[in-house]
Amino acid sequence: MLNHFVRGIIDGLLSTLGVVIGASAADTAIVLAAGIGGAVANGVSNCLGAFSSEEYKGHMYIQKIEFAMQTKGLEDSQIGKKMKKERLKAGLLDGSSTIIGGFIPVVPFILLEHDQALVWSVLSTVITLFILGAYIGKVSKKWIIFSGLKLMILGVLTALLVYLIQHYLV
Repeated sequence: MLNHFVRGIIDGLLSTLGVVIGASAADTAIVLAAGIGGAVANGVSNCLGAFSSEEYKGHMYIQKIEFAMQTKGLEDSQIGKKMKKERLKAGLLDGSSTIIGGFIPVVPFILLEHDQALVWSVLSTVITLFILGAYIGKVSKKWIIFSGLKLMILGVLTALLVYLIQHYLV
């Protein structure tokens, strides 16, 4: 289940940061509406996506067991019920972590002046990505600093790309 949490946080952070940077030329109220709306829509989308993906995976797993046992009807068995609970947990965890991650780049616009908020939005996102990357490094028994820096650099590159699009293409 950790994979759904990590994926959701990263998705919420980066996609909402993109929305916030893209909308940053507008008033703070528009940035907030776009950021919060984007975070919630992305969270619901990820919830449904994870649920559907896990449903397919669970169905394939049950079919494999049924084939091996030369039987049918395991959907209502203990295995089937367990798979349904796993699908629900995966969907809710993925969606809620996306929303949580999505609020991190938005919070500075609630607390600070518009010009400062954009800088702190990027900084809070990049710092969160570093911490998350370091945690992934720790869990996967890899170099913690390198894992943190890798995820942080990807966040900076995402912010830079969106900034360039917002300032030069739009």
